Amino acid sequence: MKSSALILLLVAMPAWAQPATRAEVSAQRAAIEQRFAREQAECEQRFSVAACLDDLRQRRHDALAPLVRREHELAAEERHQRAEAQAQRVRERELAAAQDEGQRRERVVPAHASSTPASQPVRARSPEQVAQARQQAEQKADAESARRRERARERELRQQQRLATHAAKEKNRTKPLAAPLPLPGASAASKPD
Repeated sequence: MKSSALILLLVAMPAWAQPATRAEVSAQRAAIEQRFAREQAECEQRFSVAACLDDLRQRRHDALAPLVRREHELAAEERHQRAEAQAQRVRERELAAAQDEGQRRERVVPAHASSTPASQPVRARSPEQVAQARQQAEQKADAESARRRERARERELRQQQRLATHAAKEKNRTKPLAAPLPLPGASAASKPD
């Protein structure tokens, strides 16, 4: 019964003595669970096991209630801290984005430039450059189509080899082929009404 007095002492702990961290809560929980396991073993040695176990479960629940409540409080505090940290990160990102946007606007619109880059004409290429670019594009397209034709021819050769191998295996087969199944309509037509 020493342990039940200790459990009652833990249950009656004032709010100022509550554990401050999850590690302390889990250590206290483990101590309570260990004590109750010993008491359960004692209960199982008695004649009236059910009543003893019911009383033990109730005392265990009462002893763990403040710890469970504290775990929930700690979890709520941690969620609140994570939310605050996330909000701070968002504010910092928005501030950095606003500063970047301001710097970008200063670079895009210099004080001496009156026209935007979109209104400036695109540099024209000479006819020789256009012809050379067209010729390079045609050569590239021809080379690509030649590669595709070669790959298709290789695939076709591999398929023909597989078919020839399969036909040779079928020809060398010693077991005769099975008789074909009768047609569904033929069996119904041969039955007299």
